[in-house]
Amino acid sequence: MKAEIRARLHTIAQAVSASFNRTSIGLHRARGQVLLLALVGAAGYGLWAKPPLASVERGEIGIRSNRLTGGSQAFEPGSVLMLPGVHALRRLSLRDQLYRPADAANTAFQSIEGLSLGVDLSVRYALDPGRVASIAKNLPEDLGVDVVQPAVQGVIYKVFTRYTVREIFSSKRAEIQQQIEAELKPRLAADGVLLRSVQIGKVSLPEDYQRGMDKLLAAELETEKMRYTLELKDKRVLESALDAEVSVQATKPPRDYRIDYVG
Repeated sequence: MKAEIRARLHTIAQAVSASFNRTSIGLHRARGQVLLLALVGAAGYGLWAKPPLASVERGEIGIRSNRLTGGSQAFEPGSVLMLPGVHALRRLSLRDQLYRPADAANTAFQSIEGLSLGVDLSVRYALDPGRVASIAKNLPEDLGVDVVQPAVQGVIYKVFTRYTVREIFSSKRAEIQQQIEAELKPRLAADGVLLRSVQIGKVSLPEDYQRGMDKLLAAELETEKMRYTLELKDKRVLESALDAEVSVQATKPPRDYRIDYVG
């Protein structure tokens, strides 16, 4: 009898313990769900109150890269959604930029005669908006120093060695600019850069050559002045001769015309 009572009490105790365990697990799960909902709600409120947006300004293009997938996407001026820890944004200017070699006027370029001269050179360029998204990963931080400068230096020194100092200084400056543009344009295009223009400014000649050039230009100027003076004198002589002929014609008596009738 006592054994039977003990067995029943043990069964009741196990049932109570199981029920308590189930209740405890349910409360634990409920607490976890409530905590998860609270976190999600807090995150949602944070996104609503202060959305993770970055801005791309006018004249720029934004390249958003995904750290998880490695992909990238281009964005025009406006707002860009940025997920913390996932996205990174790089802004690149599409405006025209100007590159001028440092101290270009004193840079020693070589002419075909082997003479050194300084040339004030400027190169206007811009990123190609149609290719920037595909090449953004490989673009350096300083486009002018790392891309434009090596390309320019690789072309201009070679082009100047094809011309004489006199041609560089005066007669073929426009042709030299066109030649530099023709060779520089495809080199920059390979790196996603558009060449706008090349301008050659002041040309600094060696002192001895400068003095000789000044004398030569002065002599040419004097010759041109003399030619113009002679042409002007010839024109005045011709005008005087024409005036004299007109005067002679004016002083002649009128001719006597007679009409004979045959009858």
